[in-house]
Amino acid sequence: MFDLSQKTQAIKLESALYVVATPIGNLGDITLRALQILASVDFVICEDTRISLRLLEAYKIKEKKMLIYNDHSEEKARENILRLLIEKKSLALISDAGTPLISDPGYKLISYLRTYDQRIIPLPGPSSLTSALCASGLPCDNFLFLGFLPTTRIAQKNLLKSLPTNFTFAFFESANRVTETLESISETLGERRVCAARELTKIHEEIVTHEIKTLQKFFETNPEKLRGEFVIIVEKAKKDERKISEENLQKEIKAAILAGESIKDLSQNLADIYGIHKKEIYQLALKLTK
Repeated sequence: MFDLSQKTQAIKLESALYVVATPIGNLGDITLRALQILASVDFVICEDTRISLRLLEAYKIKEKKMLIYNDHSEEKARENILRLLIEKKSLALISDAGTPLISDPGYKLISYLRTYDQRIIPLPGPSSLTSALCASGLPCDNFLFLGFLPTTRIAQKNLLKSLPTNFTFAFFESANRVTETLESISETLGERRVCAARELTKIHEEIVTHEIKTLQKFFETNPEKLRGEFVIIVEKAKKDERKISEENLQKEIKAAILAGESIKDLSQNLADIYGIHKKEIYQLALKLTK
């Protein structure tokens, strides 16, 4: 059992921005290294001081100088953080929960500091995205992360239509939009297996994977399950569903050739993606190179 009673000892740190993952629900998921860094840095950069101070207090980390960096922060905030690093201070960047920069505003700060060659040190840890993926039972050898989908049905469907069919994809969704979003997926992509993961690592954690029609019925008959924050994962299409017109296939072949791929390799790669016989693609590629 994780013991929160022991105070973490501070150590001397080199000047850097430490990107620190924090628990997404269960306080026991913090890493020992994260605790040591949070106890030792000169400043903690957070989205909301109220949330982050409660987190630090739970780990007996007190009297820590806090800086706010969120969606509303402007360049002045980034300049202040750069100044502190130039002054050889150590800073930790945390989000309200999980790994910073996964669908949060921190990337602008990191990009800014990179242009000034500042040291960035990542500390791996909790992430609702990777937690849901590994428990979903869906193929995750290659996947796309979409953050939050657009709010309108038309924009949702346009995005879904544009996605490559040979990738599983994942996104965050709020409970009040799950039903409509599943409808958009069903209407646009047809029958796919979908995982809905909510309240990960918390008391009411639930991870459900079904064919999309079954999942829709599950929420229709269990509306009380539509609570909390969701990670939705949609399985990539089966090979026989990955249709592509000859015109678009020719475009992909030409693009692969321009990128320096051999005809043999591109034929195998495209065959794996679209379920088309490798020999058929090979012959088409030969014609296009004449």
